[in-house]
Amino acid sequence: MNANAPRFDMDATDLEGAFRYFENRAVQALMDGHAWTGLVTPLSDERGTVWGARTTCRDAEGTLRQSVYVLASHRGQGHLSRYVAATDLPFVTGPHSHLEAFFTKRGVPYSVSGRFTTTREYRVIERHYGSRRAVRSGVDYMCHIDEGLGVLRHFNASDAARRAWCLHPLVQADGDLAESFPRLHELTDSPQVLALAMEYRNIANAYLSHREVTSADDLALGPLPDVADMLRADKVQNYKDFLLHHRESHPRRSVLDRYFRLWLDRLDVSREVFATLFARLQVRPEKVPLRG
Repeated sequence: MNANAPRFDMDATDLEGAFRYFENRAVQALMDGHAWTGLVTPLSDERGTVWGARTTCRDAEGTLRQSVYVLASHRGQGHLSRYVAATDLPFVTGPHSHLEAFFTKRGVPYSVSGRFTTTREYRVIERHYGSRRAVRSGVDYMCHIDEGLGVLRHFNASDAARRAWCLHPLVQADGDLAESFPRLHELTDSPQVLALAMEYRNIANAYLSHREVTSADDLALGPLPDVADMLRADKVQNYKDFLLHHRESHPRRSVLDRYFRLWLDRLDVSREVFATLFARLQVRPEKVPLRG
């Protein structure tokens, strides 16, 4: 797999490709509090030819919204225009889909999810990770960023904290910092954001999982609330992945479980809050309706 390949297939030719597009967008939309229903339905014309697919989600206010994907080989044939004229359900689209003008011209109700993805810091980490995945779990590296942004939303984190969160993988490890140092000016135009990313590096690296921590009181959080929010995003997201992919198989599973629990205690993330976020961060697609 090409590590720099686009995360989203804008030119899928079949329902499986459309499904993967919806699934990836659903993870990304966590940053805006959207919850995907996981239901994907084929769309066909009067002759029974499948020209696209439809899915739904609920936005942060609970409003049900829909998204439609027109397969690459069926574009330019008026399918979407006919579909929007016959539906009343509002749409949700992304800032890169170029559908805003289309919807506005036709008076179609819609909202935009993922405007934060247009920030410099998000674009930088998205280019850096591309479509690379973790070897052990097979999870896209960008899921750590997107799901972390969902956690930051839950804690009403600042815009600076969210931008610094995007940059932290580029400066946290010594090798990554050395590689990024000559081009720090390209990563962000905000000294505050860069300072947050570096302070996050300072705190996080002082308490890596291989260092024994006996009490939550041993964990020093530093003076910046924004960094504490970034640590919440990191520990919640990583603990979620640990429970899903490593709890039964990792050779240090008991040590890691205690490590994450101590961090959550220190960060004032209750078991109830973690349970809520654990469920919210999991995108559970329903693939049965794909056959059409």
